[in-house]
Amino acid sequence: MALASPHFPGLAAMAGMNSRFPIGPVRIAAEDEPVYVVRSGAVYRGVHARDVGNGLFVIRDSVRGVQISDIEVVGGYRVIENTAVPREAGADCVGLRVRGARASGLRRSFARIRYASHDGVIQDVTASGTLTTGAHDLPVGISFADTAHDFRLERCTMRGFCWKRGERKYWNGDGFSTERGNARILFRQCAAWDNSDGGFDLKSTDTLLDDCISGRNARNFRLWSSIRATRLTSVNPRKIGGIGDTNHFSIMAAQGLRAPLVIHIEHLTVKSNQAWPIFDVHDGPARIIIGSHDIQVPPGTPLVRRRGQGSVPGGVSFAGAPPKL
Repeated sequence: MALASPHFPGLAAMAGMNSRFPIGPVRIAAEDEPVYVVRSGAVYRGVHARDVGNGLFVIRDSVRGVQISDIEVVGGYRVIENTAVPREAGADCVGLRVRGARASGLRRSFARIRYASHDGVIQDVTASGTLTTGAHDLPVGISFADTAHDFRLERCTMRGFCWKRGERKYWNGDGFSTERGNARILFRQCAAWDNSDGGFDLKSTDTLLDDCISGRNARNFRLWSSIRATRLTSVNPRKIGGIGDTNHFSIMAAQGLRAPLVIHIEHLTVKSNQAWPIFDVHDGPARIIIGSHDIQVPPGTPLVRRRGQGSVPGGVSFAGAPPKL
């Protein structure tokens, strides 16, 4: 039985929420139920839980200044859920701080952040998923939706968020995802490994990737909007299943764009033992600008593979000599 109900925490949980009480970890068997309904200004520290439902922490009202730290979760559905009741009511989360979390065996995600939530920081989080088979349970390690904006993610690693479906179907499952309407999301020293679709699947505007690595995903980076990156490393894309492409970078341009997508990477590292394309460009024009590079791939690896009406006007631009492929 859980030590805390979804509506009112028990005494042990209340002590764990207040940093003035130096107690040991609060241990919770959630039994696939949500646990804490988050309130403004609350501090949740030292919560260790197993078998969580749709939210160890549920943000269902507009809140500010919430802090979550030193969290361990083994098994369950999702750790942080941001959903109002009813959904249309809105539940903006302002100034969220998450630091120091470890979660494993998650069926859906570590966190989903929605509405106009903004000015959040998520640091030092490691989470792993399971092979999900539910019809509607698209797994994503950390996802942003609606108009959430101005979040900083630092030293976060998402691994193994996979959606097993029929071999003639698309196997989604991402490490990190943002949607159209999201803006100014910074990923610093983040990593995505072993996810069945994108390591980083990003539609947000004004996105910055700062020293990030993605490996053994079907598409290590799947980029739908212009982005800027300092250092990016792509390692051994791997097809886990389904009909999707396999490559280092999927550039998801679109027909009818007024201007090409611009992908600007200051230093690019690509390492692979198979000749997967480095850049797949879909359905429209893209400008790809690379500064320095370290590209170690088999001879004959395509630098660019065009999909549909995809194009790279003028070719990939390198600051120095282009790689010999």
